[in-house]
Parts: sequence; C-alpha cells; structure tokens
Amino acid sequence: MNWGNLLWIPYAAAHTAAATFSTFLEIDLIRIQRFGLWAWAVPGVCLTLLALDLTGRLTLRGSGGKMLAALAFPLLCSCGEALILDEYVLDAASAVWAWVFSPLLLAGYALLGEEKSAAPRNKAETLLEQGSMLGVVIAVWLMLIAGAVLFMSTFGLLLSLIVGGLISTRNGLLDYGGIKGLLAALLALHLVQCRMFWRGLRLVRQEEPDLTGRHALWLLWLPAANLVWAGRLKNRLWKRRMEQENPAWNQL
Repeated sequence: MNWGNLLWIPYAAAHTAAATFSTFLEIDLIRIQRFGLWAWAVPGVCLTLLALDLTGRLTLRGSGGKMLAALAFPLLCSCGEALILDEYVLDAASAVWAWVFSPLLLAGYALLGEEKSAAPRNKAETLLEQGSMLGVVIAVWLMLIAGAVLFMSTFGLLLSLIVGGLISTRNGLLDYGGIKGLLAALLALHLVQCRMFWRGLRLVRQEEPDLTGRHALWLLWLPAANLVWAGRLKNRLWKRRMEQENPAWNQL
C-alpha cells in the first residue's frame, strides 16, 4: 500500500472543502448587495442591541450572549477577511462592509465584556463556566472542519480526486478566501478562553488559595486539558460555597 497516495486523499479533500467554503462565502457576500437599503438593517439592529446593553435593559455579556457571539465569530471573521483580501469582493458596497463588521464588532464586545457579579467567588465560577463554554464552541467548529474534510474524502471522493487534485497543485490551503479569517478567529477564541480562565484563577487564589493546584498556570493554556482543569476547579468552588452556606450539607 502506498501511504503517500492514501494521505494525499484527505489533503485533496481539504482543498475541495476550502474551495467550496470560499465560493459560498463569496456568493453570499455578493448577494448581500442585492438587498439594497435593507442591508443597513443589520448594522441598525447591532447598534440597537449595543445601546440596550449599555443602558442595562439587556446584557450581551452573559453566558448566552457569549455563546452566540462565539458561534458566529469565526464565520464573521471569514467574511471580513474575504472583504479585505478577496479580489472578487474587494469592490463591495459600503452596506456589505457594515453588514459584516457591525456584528463582528458586536460579537467582540460580547466576548470581551465583563459580566457583573456580586461576590468574587461567584464571579470566578462564572468565568470558569464561560471559558468552558468557549472550549465547547471551539470544539464544535473543529468538528465541522474535520467533518467537511471527511465528507469530501468519502462521499465527495470523486470530486476531491478531480477538482482537489487540480487546485492543490496551484494553491495552498491558506490561499482560499475566508480560511485565514476562520483559523485566526479560532485562535482568538482560544486566547479569550485563556483570559477568562486566568481571571478566574486569579480570583480563586485571592479567595480560596488552597483550591488551586501547582500547575494551574500551565494547564489553563493547553487546549482540552484546560477544560478538565476548569471543570474540576469549578466543582471545588461550588462544594466549598455549599459547605459555607449550609454547614449541614457536608453531612448529607
């Protein structure tokens, strides 16, 4: 068995999946221009949501808002990269730029915004929970990428062998529009996740220094391992809080 040819199949499938994603991205961005003035409705909605958050009538910085922002952030970054670098959509109308970058900035605001909490211990639990949620979102996106490559390697094998084999000789995987934005967004989500874990760890060390391990600072930067560490630390915080609030709880 020629392992080189076998490994070439997923490589060609990755090219096919990336080219398909880039093509649909360009089509959607061009289609937005047909909406005319209606395309400005999205920036208007984003400004309204921002105003409601700043006035306290709703919060975009809670767990629900952060999850929706994290799910949409990679796709919005892909659209933004296509608008900036893709030659087919460089001359897009101003409404298209506003349609893409207004929700992108709103998503960044929701991800980086700080949710108010009464006590540092509760705030630490919230940060650990939200960081774990971001890890789940990152895993979902990685599974979607792997699933697309797997689909093209099986059901789309013939297309991958013909089209993927041809375009892989001329392009690299990062040459397709939107791919660099997608990968940069996943890296940004990981850094935001690490920032949440770091803030949570700092609060825990202030309130309950005996609950943090010796290698916590290193673990919070490692993908997957930081989710296990955050889950265990959150459970310890919850147990300590229950013991302090209800002394009889530990005897149950």
